[in-house]
Amino acid sequence: MPLILCVTVVASVGIGVITAYAAVIGILEACGRASQQLPAEAKPRLVLVPSQNHASGD
Repeated sequence: MPLILCVTVVASVGIGVITAYAAVIGILEACGRASQQLPAEAKPRLVLVPSQNHASGD
């Protein structure tokens, strides 16, 4: 009985770790592809505007 319980726990933890790893890799792949699909011309250019206030503490 203890052997069956030990094998069940080890198998459950192993499946959980593999599933979590696959989920994280899938999320990273999905986010990476979405950001790479934008061409360089479509990205907005960052421009300094003199009318913006600086975030100083004064």
